[in-house]
Amino acid sequence: MFVLSVNGEMISTDFDDDSSMITFENAEDTEWRCAACGEALSEEVDGYADESGSPVCDAYDPYDDPETDDIETAPDFREGPHRAERVPLAWANGATIRTDPDEDSITVTVSVGDPRGAFAFTVRRIPDDAPTNGGRLIMHTPYPGEPMPHRDLIEDHAGTYWVS
Repeated sequence: MFVLSVNGEMISTDFDDDSSMITFENAEDTEWRCAACGEALSEEVDGYADESGSPVCDAYDPYDDPETDDIETAPDFREGPHRAERVPLAWANGATIRTDPDEDSITVTVSVGDPRGAFAFTVRRIPDDAPTNGGRLIMHTPYPGEPMPHRDLIEDHAGTYWVS
């Protein structure tokens, strides 16, 4: 049995065979939420609107608005704009962890919204009877210029990339 933990909680991977695959999907359906009212928002030309199309926030409080310099000229309570904030992890579609005893490997994939698949990071053990490097671990990672990338990568410094 292979043991995994997610956010500090142990989860079981007790399957009939030795391979395991756990997939986590992002349930968020929006990239933006209002910090005041919590409504899902969409980005519009002149600001952010809730699902009904309204740019006015029912929970607007001019005293909580960081954009308000002068309370006298600010919109009244419940008449100001939504305060958009990004939803944490909304940029990710999901992640998968897969153990493969046949390859003696563990692969982690992370999908960031590109239809071509996901970033895949694999660590595997070279078989003991291999002519060279037997028993050693090898790590395969995404890299700039790879064929069929999930998203383009730009190297910031060795081992760190900007995802475009």
